[in-house]
Amino acid sequence: MKNLIFIGGPMGIGKTTIGKYLVEHSLDNAAFLDGDWCWYLNPFVVNDENKQMVQKNICFLLNSFIKNSKIENIVFVWVMHQQEIIDELLAKLDGSFNFYSFSLISSRKELAKRFLSDVNSGIREKENLENALSRIKLYNNINSIKIDVTGLTVEQTANKLKSYLSNE
Repeated sequence: MKNLIFIGGPMGIGKTTIGKYLVEHSLDNAAFLDGDWCWYLNPFVVNDENKQMVQKNICFLLNSFIKNSKIENIVFVWVMHQQEIIDELLAKLDGSFNFYSFSLISSRKELAKRFLSDVNSGIREKENLENALSRIKLYNNINSIKIDVTGLTVEQTANKLKSYLSNE
């Protein structure tokens, strides 16, 4: 049975890094999808039309991975700070799979450190830091396995997450 792995968490927590690491180093026959790839617009406009388009694109790609006979593990990362985001995506997916929902969390200090490192690398804008910090607490309301990444390396986080998966 395929594993469908959702990894959520605030901006800058390390979702993309962990997801790519899992696909490249830990999981066999794996595919990776970053929800931000489906939301890369200029100008970036959050409205109902764009939200629907992004979710439709994400579901199309996830369903394609689910239907592919060679793919066993599908890793999807995105800022999923509300349960309804996860539920709406799952409702539009076809096929059989083991579903895992993870939320990466950390201390405020750890998230700020990671976020500012991304700012210094030109990946993020500093004005978004407070938004990311304010969302940490929202993940307490998500029906997911919480992984506190404070002080953990990428490999340690990936190993923790992988320990929850079946068929490995």
